Amino acid sequence: MNSRMGAAGQAIWIGGFNLLPYRQRDARRARRRRLLEWLGAALLGCTAVLAVAGWQTFERVRLDAQRAATEHELVGLAAPLAEHARLHREVDQRNQRSARAVTLSGPLVRLLDLLDTLSRMPADDVTLQQLRQRGHETELLATSRDPLASTLWLKQLSAVRGVKSAEVADLRPLVRAGRETATSGRGSIELAARLQWD
Repeated sequence: MNSRMGAAGQAIWIGGFNLLPYRQRDARRARRRRLLEWLGAALLGCTAVLAVAGWQTFERVRLDAQRAATEHELVGLAAPLAEHARLHREVDQRNQRSARAVTLSGPLVRLLDLLDTLSRMPADDVTLQQLRQRGHETELLATSRDPLASTLWLKQLSAVRGVKSAEVADLRPLVRAGRETATSGRGSIELAARLQWD
């Protein structure tokens, strides 16, 4: 009903027919179009969400299948891997034992080299009295007929494999039965020598 409010607050009748009927029709069409656009946008959004969810589900299933296949392969490789680790540990232990044996046998090898050299040296001029072997050092106590023989003896000892230095620690005339032995100006001497090893 078309009416306007008058001055006294009463409705005034201005006529009964619509002069612009196309406006209502266009408003209804615009409302329907917007409703369809909103429904289309909501449908497209739901489709996109479902597509992403489907893709993620597909990827998860594929990755789970790959993981299961890899775990199955690893179960088959568990025994060879354990054997490989055991062999690797054995090789490491053998290498450690070999290095320890070399370290521990070093003084014995040095002593054997020294004894081999001493056994080949003539015992007429210098006589070995005592031998003390420590880690990297050997102390020798010997008697010599003269200083020249002891010098040559010490020079031969310095040529032993692994000897870094050979030096006389102490040198004194040998006293026997309360008197010093002297023969033609040359007397027997007692020397203490020290060999340093590499």
